[in-house]
Amino acid sequence: MQVATKWVCGLLVVALALTGPLLSGATAVQAAESASGAAPVDADVSSGDRAGAAVLNVAYVPGKAIVCALGTVTGALISVITLGSGYRAAIGAFKEGCGGDWILTPEHVAGQVPPRDEIE
Repeated sequence: MQVATKWVCGLLVVALALTGPLLSGATAVQAAESASGAAPVDADVSSGDRAGAAVLNVAYVPGKAIVCALGTVTGALISVITLGSGYRAAIGAFKEGCGGDWILTPEHVAGQVPPRDEIE
């Protein structure tokens, strides 16, 4: 049981280390937007959507970082195992984990942002 706890703690430390720069960058963007006095992009977004996005990002951003790391490792393993001939599958594994939005916005929570149908 203690071994599993150590692995979970180690995974959390890695996730926080990987997402720390992302969170500080998001804070800088928010500070710049509030300092510029720019109006919100969409007036239909409620304060509940803003609060929901903030709460959801607590789990979404580290989860996205973990999935991206796993996709990167998987892509690298595919490349090594196939000696480079499976590069399309390796790129697909990487893009599946690391593509898309990294931070949920109030527009995502309100359902105003349509889902992406294809990998970028």
